[in-house]
Amino acid sequence: MADFITDRGFNTAPIYVTDLERCQPADRLSPDGGFRRWHTIPYEAEGFSGVMLKAGPETRAPEVRYPLSVAGWYAISVGIHPTSEEGLPQALVKLSGDDTYSVLTWDTGGHHLRRKQLQEIFWKVADLNGQAVDFCQLARRIDPGDGFGSVQCGGVRIAYIKLMPLTPAEVESLHAEQRGGAHRRLFAHNDSHGPHFLYRPTSPEELRREIEAYRDTDFSRMYWESGSGDVLHYPTKIGRTPDIPNITEFARVGDRLVAESWRSYLKAGLDPFVIALEHTHAIGLEFHAAYRLAGWTYPPPLDHNFRGGYYQNHPELRCIDRDGKQLPRLSYAFREIQDYCLALLCEMAEYPIDGICLLFNRRPPYIAYETPLLEAFAAAHGSDPRELAETDPMWLEFRGGVMTAFMRRVREEMDAISREQGRSRRIEVSACVLGLEEENRYFGLNVATWAREGLIDVLIPYSPAPLAMPTEEDTWSNPLQLEPFAQATRNTACLLAPNVMPRHQSPEDFRRNAHMLYGAGADRLFFWDCAGPGGRANYQPMWNALRRLGHREEIAEWVHAGEPALGAWTKPLLALGDWDMTVIAPG
Repeated sequence: MADFITDRGFNTAPIYVTDLERCQPADRLSPDGGFRRWHTIPYEAEGFSGVMLKAGPETRAPEVRYPLSVAGWYAISVGIHPTSEEGLPQALVKLSGDDTYSVLTWDTGGHHLRRKQLQEIFWKVADLNGQAVDFCQLARRIDPGDGFGSVQCGGVRIAYIKLMPLTPAEVESLHAEQRGGAHRRLFAHNDSHGPHFLYRPTSPEELRREIEAYRDTDFSRMYWESGSGDVLHYPTKIGRTPDIPNITEFARVGDRLVAESWRSYLKAGLDPFVIALEHTHAIGLEFHAAYRLAGWTYPPPLDHNFRGGYYQNHPELRCIDRDGKQLPRLSYAFREIQDYCLALLCEMAEYPIDGICLLFNRRPPYIAYETPLLEAFAAAHGSDPRELAETDPMWLEFRGGVMTAFMRRVREEMDAISREQGRSRRIEVSACVLGLEEENRYFGLNVATWAREGLIDVLIPYSPAPLAMPTEEDTWSNPLQLEPFAQATRNTACLLAPNVMPRHQSPEDFRRNAHMLYGAGADRLFFWDCAGPGGRANYQPMWNALRRLGHREEIAEWVHAGEPALGAWTKPLLALGDWDMTVIAPG
């Protein structure tokens, strides 16, 4: 099966659409540029020439449409000039028949080199009968007003559209692959906070575009965060929503954008959770509600988002360390906290979700040395656990039993709701846990017991880095690191889906790491924080490799062939306007 990422495997020559001055309506284009006008700039590249569309950080360029005059199936790429103008290096593109834009992102690193080249971004494969291509500048609204200062835009220079015709055999192969779905082994995560923090969305379309990139990929499910502590990402009857009233000063501009975005949706009677759920299902993925069990508060100044909430109102339910000091966590040793969490999970399950996911990978502990634990341990063992070592096996086993009892309650509640709703498949339970066996044991996460008892359907170890020194570069470097989790799920119905880190890797490294993880026992691969310019679903070369990482056999063949390079496509830029780009000096 051709991967549709490069010209390899195609028998026909590509079509370069370079006369972008033909975009409509014509009054939104100008050879001189200007506010709300795309600047048309002639250019010459190696092998072709044309007119590119340019929009600067203050242009606020509106939607324009290029009328394609082709029929049939094509692999579509977009050529851009990756300048380093301020703002997010992103642009919106869609076919006229699509209801949602895709967000293209490009790399502006190595500015002086990149200004002399065009960068090609593979987008997707589609039937272009009767289709046009729409472009728009991506705007980040930073103020509700409509003045120049209310919007931030990234610089955009769109040079061409590349169309690679597919043969009938290639089209049939593509359709057969999509019908089969055996390769759909990838799970995506979106914290559902980033879109509001970055862009202040107010419409359904702006949220749908966060999900659109997963259409026709190897991803089979979306883990969409439904909340953290008592702040829920849907109109809850139990907790609070992120609109945060009565705050006049926010720690970050993005925090204000989150609150304003949510106020806008709620005022319009829109539920962002439903918008995300419906579009996820519409493109053929499962939708799982993910919840941060320990996200009750955050260090100052970010604690303003949680003031006056459940954490602040219930100091008696906080974790206590062995010296009697309160910790900034609420403890699942208390029945009240378990009941509150279960009520939230049941509220989420009122939506037509496919599963829930408990995010244990952020902000432990979940229990420590609270009075109920001390009393129960003394009754069972006749001693005070504070007199034992912190890693005493008997004490760790006891705390693990408390968390396992909570997980049994979660499983029972989800099964009961599944029966009440008459579901043909039960609501799945996933657990995203820490990446080191000893840390899971220390914090009471007996994952082997959960898998063996059928309490979880998917086990997601986050990263093999110690909590004391985590970095964004942490990765599974050898099969032995995954072995404790492979052993925990072996001969059970629980799938193993390790999180693949770091977020950004070369296409080759993504394939190498996927090959190693599959060989070490992974059934699926999980990708934390996929969305946004700092995420993964960005249409850069790494995404073109990542979105096909469910093709185990294709990856194995690539490894066997000696790991040939999967490099990005670039074209030398020879002239831009009156400038000879071959001799221009760095400035």
